[in-house]
Amino acid sequence: DTAIAVSHEDLVDRRVAVAQAADDLLSVKGVKASFVIAKIGNRVCISARSFGEMNVQLIMESLGGGGHHTMAATQLTTDVTQAEEALRAAIDRYYEEQQ
Repeated sequence: DTAIAVSHEDLVDRRVAVAQAADDLLSVKGVKASFVIAKIGNRVCISARSFGEMNVQLIMESLGGGGHHTMAATQLTTDVTQAEEALRAAIDRYYEEQQ
């Protein structure tokens, strides 16, 4: 249901590519929400997309970002591994709160 893609390579000024990758992941059969994590300069960016079943805005807000119900993002001053751990925890909290 949820796809997470992670790049440890510095994608210097490629925020658009990160957002596009999140869009593209939604085309994978069965994926209802996607998250792409990438290092861009001295920040880690997370771009999130969904078809509406998952409110990615709430997840990104919990990590200091924002956006829209189906399109959201955040930037963190951490490393990629810690950002992925924080994202996974935020997704888990989201599911717990939806029950």
